[in-house]
Amino acid sequence: MAMEMNSKKKDNSGTNLVLPGDKIAVIEEFLPDEFCYEQDGGIYSRVLGHVVTDPKKHKISVVPTKPHRSIKNGDIGIGRVEFMKKQIAMIDIYHLNQEDLLVPVSAVLHISEASRRFVKNMYEVTRPGDWLRFKIIRAVRPLYISLIGESLGVIIAFCIHCGHELKYKRRNILECLNCEHTQPRITSKSFGKPLIRKMRLVGNETK
Repeated sequence: MAMEMNSKKKDNSGTNLVLPGDKIAVIEEFLPDEFCYEQDGGIYSRVLGHVVTDPKKHKISVVPTKPHRSIKNGDIGIGRVEFMKKQIAMIDIYHLNQEDLLVPVSAVLHISEASRRFVKNMYEVTRPGDWLRFKIIRAVRPLYISLIGESLGVIIAFCIHCGHELKYKRRNILECLNCEHTQPRITSKSFGKPLIRKMRLVGNETK
């Protein structure tokens, strides 16, 4: 089976058009690349677009029908921490310059760009599930971001002990009103202000 799709639509050029959530292949055949993802052994499209395969690299991707927004140095974004180690964190970017991205884009935060003050490790800066406001400092893959700036830093955070949303206690210190633990973060001046309600919903749904 070279390709399996839940729905096969034809555009004006006569080629197959896949919808978000359509199954386009299985993991035994290809590795998911741009604008697709793997789930339970299947590979699915994230966007409305056309499937492209690279048999030599065994990769499959989807070319969106709507052009992907270009990313530039200095762009201000909002994203969620997905994974982290002692020196780096991986961020999924959902918004750039107050515009939603077509699909999330991954970026790297290195500890050297986390704060003007010295921090021993990334666990003093943020935790998985937190939402950050940041600046793009390298606009080519892999993207790199910075939290250095008064308006940049953690804007929404969740307790590492009980999962409840944290509240502002003082600069760079947050508190859980549920379990009363205090936790360090590099906070933005915007922390705790009503920013984007749907970000809170996404954060709660994925914990």
